[in-house]
Amino acid sequence: MPASNLAQCPPGDAGAHVTPLERGALLAAFEAPGHSLPRMGNGFVAMPARRAQSGAATGHSVTKRIALRLQRLDLVQFDDEFCPSRLTLTPAGCALAQQLLAPANEPTR
Repeated sequence: MPASNLAQCPPGDAGAHVTPLERGALLAAFEAPGHSLPRMGNGFVAMPARRAQSGAATGHSVTKRIALRLQRLDLVQFDDEFCPSRLTLTPAGCALAQQLLAPANEPTR
């Protein structure tokens, strides 16, 4: 099902129609301070708050294409429409991220 049909899905079923890239972007933004990702280089980057080791840091990068997809679904908003420097989750985006995290927190049998 195309991502544009996400708005037509029942609320409990919305997480089933999020692509893996959209899911990763939502979860990265949800776990970031203030549910917000700054723009660096070619995308919006979620850097870890604290690094235990020296060396190169690894973080989750969200491309502008994925960010625009999420904006069309009204899950994120930009600080500036034409030249965004920050991506922030909307309340609907936070709710969907919590819904996506819920199955991961349930104990397995």
